[in-house]
Amino acid sequence: MSFAISVLIPILLTVGVGFALDRKRSLDPRTLSQVTIYVLTPALGFAMISTTALSGQDFFGIAACLIGLTFLTWLLAKAIAAILHMTPAEENAFILAVVFINAGNYGIPVCTYAFGNAGLDRAVAWVLVQNAFLSSFAVYYAAKGQNGAGKAIRAVFRMPAVYTATLALLLRATGITVPEAVLQPVDMMGKAMVPVAQLLLGIQLSRTALQAGGEMGQIGLAACLRLAVSPAIAWALTLMLSLTGVTQVVCIVLAGMPTAVNVSILAIEFDARPRFVSRAVLVSTALSFLSLGVLLNWVR
Repeated sequence: MSFAISVLIPILLTVGVGFALDRKRSLDPRTLSQVTIYVLTPALGFAMISTTALSGQDFFGIAACLIGLTFLTWLLAKAIAAILHMTPAEENAFILAVVFINAGNYGIPVCTYAFGNAGLDRAVAWVLVQNAFLSSFAVYYAAKGQNGAGKAIRAVFRMPAVYTATLALLLRATGITVPEAVLQPVDMMGKAMVPVAQLLLGIQLSRTALQAGGEMGQIGLAACLRLAVSPAIAWALTLMLSLTGVTQVVCIVLAGMPTAVNVSILAIEFDARPRFVSRAVLVSTALSFLSLGVLLNWVR
């Protein structure tokens, strides 16, 4: 009960505010999605890279686990899409729903609550890699469905998060300290990403109706892969990478997070079956209230 009150209920309340506000005012989700993609997400990545204190060994272990998990879940999603004879647009949306993890505005609070500051540091490292580099993979699949592979690749390089993350890494590598007058406003904008993304999810969900049929079957399958199969894969990867202690359990727990809110934002931006992706976010998030309770008890 305390787990739900401390972590899950605040998230539901914020999403609910966005849902209610859209029902009352009929907002434009595309404007909020552009602010999130082009301002808030790059600011978050830059601030996190500039301030994290995690050791290099743990950071690269977490990065290797995340990259391995992304590749294996992508391979699994591609295989299932082929077996089910999905169209290219359906396959791209299915991959978005299966592969990309809500580690930021869901995973960080969960790991902080469950494992304290050590969990927070490791969750931040995971999000650094995911936001700075793997987000480009998500942009590619979101843009590919409507625009083709060539335009999708160009869309990746139009994403400012790629450049802000690279800049932050170069500054750290060269020992250059970002002035407080610069870092403080960037950090404030980055912190705004989490509630804005949750509000945007609520707005999109207010326009989304769950319907029975083939789409719900695909959504249920995506949720099962995201919440049950993914943490099992991560567990195997942590053994292969010799990750232990808090680092190991944080990787497993983060692998069991629901579909990332950001892919819903990207689906809106690039018109990549946004209703399907938003429904996948909704269903996987709702089911995660149960699956994460089981997963946390297991890793402890």
